[in-house]
Amino acid sequence: MVVSASCATLAPPTPAAPDCASLPDAFDALARAWQDYQPDTSPSWTVTIRRRLFSLQALLLSAGMFAEPPDDPAVVYPDYAAHFVRDLGASRNAGTAAALVRLADTLDQRRAQSDAELGANCALVEARRTLRNNPDGVATEWVVQTVTFGFAPYFQASVQQLVSEHARACTAQPEIAAAPESILTCTLRRVGL
Repeated sequence: MVVSASCATLAPPTPAAPDCASLPDAFDALARAWQDYQPDTSPSWTVTIRRRLFSLQALLLSAGMFAEPPDDPAVVYPDYAAHFVRDLGASRNAGTAAALVRLADTLDQRRAQSDAELGANCALVEARRTLRNNPDGVATEWVVQTVTFGFAPYFQASVQQLVSEHARACTAQPEIAAAPESILTCTLRRVGL
């Protein structure tokens, strides 16, 4: 069989970018789960104040950063919300820091890959997009939620300022600032996670 030169030099087809919807609304997922858990009552203040921790933990779950494989955020968010309102994230608190470090390492190692090359892991694609839109702010938010177990408003003046300073210090390093994913990894290391 003779292969023409033009056929032999064709590049492999580029995978199509995943068709990822925006991440579900954390507040809505928690409100629905609370109504199933405690009908006709308002969500407890501890659930309301920890909605950002829930959002982070659900993102990490969806991206496969805990022991479970990656899954569709549209499935994970409502399922995990039901657990979260019952135990306030306690079942995931201990593993959140390690899962966030795994996410940071994964994003940093795969930063040159396109969204399509990340495969069907929509949570990973959305985490990268979110981080790239606001590297300092997102790195600070995710680390603060992790170290305060979602009670960030009570630690706002001290912890948020400290983590934000670490994120800005990372951004000030040209070799790190060139890749938003590296800012998260750097910030995690500077705070000792």
